[in-house]
Amino acid sequence: MIDLLGLQSLLKSTEFDLDALWVATDRCELDLENYRWTYEDVVHMLGCLLANDYGKSEWCQVKGGSVVACDVYVMPYDDARRQRSAKGLEVYMKFSIDVSGALTLVLVSCHPPR
Repeated sequence: MIDLLGLQSLLKSTEFDLDALWVATDRCELDLENYRWTYEDVVHMLGCLLANDYGKSEWCQVKGGSVVACDVYVMPYDDARRQRSAKGLEVYMKFSIDVSGALTLVLVSCHPPR
């Protein structure tokens, strides 16, 4: 399981570069296009997650055929206000950290319920 608070601290720091965000599946790319979410939006949503939003950890296949360990979070989110909201849409976020030692945030999925 990824250290969520540590990840969020890093995302808020000046050390995180959006180039380190890798959209790891074609479906995730499509999700971002369909909902018109930018990388900045994704980083903001990751910053809104709470520990109790955690759903599970699972193995996921990404581009190139590799399999990565991911954490899955579900959060109620108001896209228009850019904030958590009990009445907001449930947003699923599935992500991982690159195990190569480089700071690469691997975004596997980001979408409302299907």
